Amino acid sequence: MRRHLLPLALCAATLAAVAAAVVQLPGANGPEEWNWSYHPPGLEPGPAAVAVLAALAVIALLAAATGPPATSRYRLPLLLVLGFVFSLALAAAQPGGFKRVTGALVSRQSFGYVWDAASAPGSRQLLADYPAASASLHQHSLTHPPGPLLAVRALDLLTRGLPAPTAGLPALAGRSIQAEIGRARAHQRPFPDPPPQPWTVAALALLLPLLSAAAGWPLFGLALAWGLNRVTALYAVVLWLLVPARSLFTPSLDQALPLLLLGAAWLAGRAPAPRPAALTAEPLASWPAAAAGLLSWLACFLSYGCLAALPLVALSAVLGVPRTRPLLPRLAALAAGFLLPYLVLAVTAGHNPWTAFRVALGFHHRIAVAPRGYATWLLFDPYDFALLLSPVVLGLAAAGLRRRPTHRTVATEGEPWQVPPWRVALRAWWALLALLLLSGGVRGEAGRIWLLWMPFACIFAAAALAERQTEPAAGSAVSYALPACAALLALALAASMTFVS
Repeated sequence: MRRHLLPLALCAATLAAVAAAVVQLPGANGPEEWNWSYHPPGLEPGPAAVAVLAALAVIALLAAATGPPATSRYRLPLLLVLGFVFSLALAAAQPGGFKRVTGALVSRQSFGYVWDAASAPGSRQLLADYPAASASLHQHSLTHPPGPLLAVRALDLLTRGLPAPTAGLPALAGRSIQAEIGRARAHQRPFPDPPPQPWTVAALALLLPLLSAAAGWPLFGLALAWGLNRVTALYAVVLWLLVPARSLFTPSLDQALPLLLLGAAWLAGRAPAPRPAALTAEPLASWPAAAAGLLSWLACFLSYGCLAALPLVALSAVLGVPRTRPLLPRLAALAAGFLLPYLVLAVTAGHNPWTAFRVALGFHHRIAVAPRGYATWLLFDPYDFALLLSPVVLGLAAAGLRRRPTHRTVATEGEPWQVPPWRVALRAWWALLALLLLSGGVRGEAGRIWLLWMPFACIFAAAALAERQTEPAAGSAVSYALPACAALLALALAASMTFVS
């Protein structure tokens, strides 16, 4: 019973957060300086029921995860599909449903990139001097690299030429675009001509939550690479699929970032496969690290916030190198994969990433840091992060900091105690998060801005639970209660607060 005390306490804390959200307790949504606004409580019954059934199906698949691997090859893909359904159902259940989603995507203030991608100068001019080319754009474009605008334009190229939509999500997107143009005309503001493509908006409405669910695939691989067994790795995926932030921030660019960072950490940390003697050249063996560098670059080209997570990717590369293999070639490949795209953009388009970064950082400081109190957010950033990650996940990730003697192993030949790779990564994760908090660079919206850190917490939470009980996903009612509490918190927050509008 003693091993269940912490999980039960974390479930109780999560249920307390559920209750605070349901009764719309003052301050539970953040301080007066900035908070998530409450809306009239309630969810659409039909989509809410689908979300509940999807969450229950995820947990049921977890309960059946003890069979041999050969009988469960489709379990992970099915979990990811159910996680995608959970996100869509939760979005549809919130006030406004998908009208809110498409409206947020075309809004100049909420998502911003769709509107700005249609308004901004040509891509070559955008890259050549991004601060000058983006000066007339809106705040998200001003505080981010040019990657989001270029990504929206690439998606627009793929959807261009499709027939005008007459029904469904694309037609809803078309009406949202016209409504935003109408607002611009009413306030005598400029609007893009031609306007954004409805099919592009509809594709983003589905693609962003899909990418967030798909992040469970590299998360599973990374958990295995960091020493977790198959069942514990699946448990980490389940936690990720049900944490509130992953679904509540539909639609948000932040949903796409975990897939890239987890993919980078997984590739960087993959142990080299045995090769014939003729194929053991390090440049050939280090291609996963080069691919990890490229994914890291793409993440940072979409959001400067990903720069802070690069030490985790590098650490994963270190943890994945056996003692018999040299480390330097892998780190060199990782660095080359990250830096070469910047070099190509500098040579071909005159892009200066350092200048763009400094200008964006200054603008972010003026609009979201300087007007808000450091001490206030030293308290409320961790609260917001815990609320949207869920106390069960963050609490277990914190519990993992305490090393349990029963899981220590002694190395051969008198070497010191070995530390599991996940535990080394856990300490680095907490250290990086503490530095971010103390830096004061994020003051508000920590649950969204730090979304990219959350899937790593799911790995650490699953590992910490595995230490407390032999099989965390195989037979313990408490083990199933933890992800259920996270899903319940997601529903309660969706029913009470507005996170994207």
